[in-house]
Amino acid sequence: MSEQPSNRPPPTRVDRNWLHLAAAWDREASTRLRVSPDRGAAFGLAWLGAHLGDGYLWFMLAGLGLWLGDEALRGGVLRWIISMAIGGMITTSTKFILRRQRPEEQDGFYSVKYDRHSFPSGHATRMGTIAAWGSILFPGLAWAAIGVALWTAWSRVALGIHFLLDVVIGLGIGVVTSLLVLVIMGG
Repeated sequence: MSEQPSNRPPPTRVDRNWLHLAAAWDREASTRLRVSPDRGAAFGLAWLGAHLGDGYLWFMLAGLGLWLGDEALRGGVLRWIISMAIGGMITTSTKFILRRQRPEEQDGFYSVKYDRHSFPSGHATRMGTIAAWGSILFPGLAWAAIGVALWTAWSRVALGIHFLLDVVIGLGIGVVTSLLVLVIMGG
């Protein structure tokens, strides 16, 4: 049996180069969002925001929720932890497959030995779960959960730790993972 000819036209130069165009746009947009150390308060806010996504902070907070929370809160925190773990596995696997280099090497913001790759951002993935579960568990504070997530994502780009699309996709992974866990495990 012979294969039927494709009705699609041959790929154009734009079709073949869309990834290169997207990467160039991402580099340019990320450069515009950078904050230099001589900007004082803006750099300090970026430095603080970049560390608000550190895992140990959120796992300690989750531990407090499991220990001190009522049954409903403990169930929500457990689903949040599961979301962070699944999001982390997706992010780490993707980083090792794609191996996108960071905009620049920096000490103190990630493990240079274990986390050299940029895409997608693990901090943004974690913050996506925080935005989602914070909004679900504490609807009156949804604005704060989303605000901290966006602050952290911006900060990672502003300091040159990530490109813009790294954090956008990371946030998306965190939110989608959280919503899937919510649907599968219930809320």
